[in-house]
Amino acid sequence: MNVKLSVLSAGALFFIGQTAWAQKVKKDTVLQENKIDEVVVTGYQKKAKDEIAQAQSTITADELKTQTPTTSVGNMLQGRASGVFVQSRNGQPGSTAEINIRGISGFSGNSEPLYVVDGIYMTARQFNAVNGNDVENMVVLKDAAATAQYGSRGANGVVVVTTKKGRNGRTQYSFENRLGFSQKISDKELNFEMMNSAQKLQYEREMRALGLSGLPNYTANQEQELLKLDHNWQKDILRTSFLQSYLFSARGGSEKNKFYYSLGYDKDNGIVRDINGLDRYTGRFNFENNLSDKLKVGLDLGIAYQYTQNVRDRNNAQSPFGSMYRYNPFESVYNPDGSYNYNLRQGFNIIEALRNNLDYEQRLRLTGNVFGEYKINKNLSYRMYFNTLYDNLVNTNNLKRGSQLDVIVNGAAGLGTLRKTTFYSFNYIYGNRIDFKKQFEDHFISATGVVEFNSEFTENIAASGTNYKNPNSDAPSNTIPSDKNTFTGDKVKSTLFSLLGLFEYNYKKKYLITGSIRQDKSSKFGANNKSGIFWSGSLAWNIAKEEFLNGGFFNELKLRGSYGTVGNDRSIPNFANVGYVSYGDYGTGATMTPTTIAGNPDIKWETNKTTDLGIDFAFLNNRFRGAIEVYRADRNDFIQLLPLPYESGNYSVYRNLGDMRNEGLETEFTFDVIRKKNLKLSLRGNSTWQRSKITSLDGVSTQRNLGETSLKVGETPYFYRLVEYAGVNPADGKALYYTDRATPDAGENFYTINGRTATDVYNATADIKDLTNKSPIPKFFGGFGFTLEAYGFDLSADFSFKTGAYTYNYQTKILQSASSRTNNMSTDAFNYWKNPGDTNVLPKPTAVGLRDSDQFLEKSDYLRFRTLMVGYTFSKQTLGESIPVNSIRVYVQGQNLLTWTSFKGDPEVAVGSGENQLGVSQTYVSGSYALFSYPAVRQFMFGVQVEF
Repeated sequence: MNVKLSVLSAGALFFIGQTAWAQKVKKDTVLQENKIDEVVVTGYQKKAKDEIAQAQSTITADELKTQTPTTSVGNMLQGRASGVFVQSRNGQPGSTAEINIRGISGFSGNSEPLYVVDGIYMTARQFNAVNGNDVENMVVLKDAAATAQYGSRGANGVVVVTTKKGRNGRTQYSFENRLGFSQKISDKELNFEMMNSAQKLQYEREMRALGLSGLPNYTANQEQELLKLDHNWQKDILRTSFLQSYLFSARGGSEKNKFYYSLGYDKDNGIVRDINGLDRYTGRFNFENNLSDKLKVGLDLGIAYQYTQNVRDRNNAQSPFGSMYRYNPFESVYNPDGSYNYNLRQGFNIIEALRNNLDYEQRLRLTGNVFGEYKINKNLSYRMYFNTLYDNLVNTNNLKRGSQLDVIVNGAAGLGTLRKTTFYSFNYIYGNRIDFKKQFEDHFISATGVVEFNSEFTENIAASGTNYKNPNSDAPSNTIPSDKNTFTGDKVKSTLFSLLGLFEYNYKKKYLITGSIRQDKSSKFGANNKSGIFWSGSLAWNIAKEEFLNGGFFNELKLRGSYGTVGNDRSIPNFANVGYVSYGDYGTGATMTPTTIAGNPDIKWETNKTTDLGIDFAFLNNRFRGAIEVYRADRNDFIQLLPLPYESGNYSVYRNLGDMRNEGLETEFTFDVIRKKNLKLSLRGNSTWQRSKITSLDGVSTQRNLGETSLKVGETPYFYRLVEYAGVNPADGKALYYTDRATPDAGENFYTINGRTATDVYNATADIKDLTNKSPIPKFFGGFGFTLEAYGFDLSADFSFKTGAYTYNYQTKILQSASSRTNNMSTDAFNYWKNPGDTNVLPKPTAVGLRDSDQFLEKSDYLRFRTLMVGYTFSKQTLGESIPVNSIRVYVQGQNLLTWTSFKGDPEVAVGSGENQLGVSQTYVSGSYALFSYPAVRQFMFGVQVEF
């Protein structure tokens, strides 16, 4: 057990920004106790808990320890903080987390918050490379009083991460090892099952009897031979993955010097056979030195190298997750002679493709932070700092010569194709700040001034070559030059200059006033909007410190309120503020042509104006601690690509238009039920209710349709727009759909169902409806859990939930529709109309199959048993003085143990089909549909942690 755990084992664990308390007496009934003075990062500053007047949630390293997987630090936030909705994008090893703070942020589908790790700005993918074992705490900043200090980057909320640092005392070493495995959650647990060979052959006989074509008419002997080939494609494609994690760290120091360093290795080979999912190596070193009583310097370095092998996540036979459902169980992987079987109904052998169509990434990230701090006097200090982030990615796509896909793409002879994509990024922040703090008897004043310059440079290069010289090499020089070879690239540099002022006043820590103002000047802004000013103010009243509540029921009672404005410039595309050209070839000459997107000199940041009211409380001798928040966020000036008038020449331009209001109620609590020396039980929980409404789109239109979802003034963003399914006509088995039309067309029949008109003819043009009460955005979500400690044993469990969200289930539709009859099917496909009077069944199968309607729009509500950890700590007292070890902790840990849902499939995975949602020009809405993405997994791990 590490030192921080040792400290917290002396008292109850605390949850989400609540304070830890050290039990100093044996009897639980004694009221006296000593408070640990918790200091947390609030952005650019550090404050004690009773000095905070803003909305934020804190998650400590010890709380993160109960979460898995270790390879995805963002996913560890799930269910741990109110107002923060977290979903894994999918089950791929190292997959980034989808994090929304206080609702969605605009019309682009991207609501990614700003990540700040030791003062370095990061994207979600860069943040995901941080080793969770190096994290001291994560603070989620939610209201404008907290986020306005980050100006034009803080509108979507900010996740501030502080990594572990050195501290006074002798050096303490720690080694932790985890070993485990993961498996796909079974289809049966997710409310559906696939047909075996006997069932599929029976289904095909039934379809042929209904007159549906395209299916072989096997003889009895042929069917018997096919039954002998019965197998489960999931077992051929998937496996049980192996997980391992190692971390060695040391921390220590003196009054003059402090240090921390760590080395880590994580591996998750993933659940797909023949694929090496993820290998990651990490290192961190930081050092602080007090050169004198006035001068302190420090250095913080981090490195992460990651190798990831990818699989295709798209809706066709190249996806192993679609193939394992679509392939028939009587279709073999290999021919009798051992060669690959290409005579599959899908026309593609995924096992061969996984071995011969390789796609892998190598990524190196380096971070650095150097600072010097000079204490001018006891009230005034100056700090200079320089933060850097280097990020290099190389993606290799190797289509091996002679592979099935190579023959399809390059012709019968097969040539082989190699594609290399390189991404390089170097960002730095140079800053100077001055801090003033002074106590005037009962009055405290502090002020901070910051000047920052931020430069970001990125370069992308993509090249491909065809016709391998040597089929065993993936070097670019291994391809023969031809007109099929390509080379493209781009480079972008942007800068941001910022001035920031922070102010704080309190009287006896009873009455608190804080304020901030920041000016950002960005090269991304248009010439007419070169700078933006963002500000905030907050008030707080610590009522429990008043004499009339002294010694009363409440140990803590603080009211607080804030208002402010903050911006978002990350939605501004490169060069949206200026016109630019593209280059090409024409014959033997070069060309230069203007793009179809005109520059806009008025482009600026998106704006978020937030009002927040909150109350923090504690009572029952600080046993019960909690907070309640209400907020309203008015978001304006969304960046949208809109067409110019036709006479302009078919050009488009990015404009700041559109408004939306987000509102919500957040609660969180911790309850120390038992708080004795050798027995502690603590309960925790948080919940969030939220709603959003579009108040303006673009000043002209009132609705914008986006496939199965839509945006409309006055409604929830991304509600579904579908034909409404009315069930099956029990007389003839035809599907029925609701309509508002008064007169049927020729050959069409109208019926009255539930007081509404229904038709037996599918007409998506005339009968599509706005389902404004159904959206992929949850209305209510949160998490809860408990921690039990007893005589060296510890038990921790966490649950997460969401409700009020819907997901369109394309996967279920495909697996039940007779239009997919040549492929394998869900056993639910048997439940179709057969005889007059049949109800609660699928429509009678037709060649067209099931139609797109709200028949497959399912509630994606769930309650998930997220994590369970059971451990035992051998203390120094147990081990004895003769053994040079302070403690040994052993534990077992499980993730995704149980899921309660009515959804057919996994209700949590955010990405339905990566290559159909995450492209540059695509609008991605988390959880909007399910379609054969990398499945979620269940994990089990065994760990040992040694402190010495």
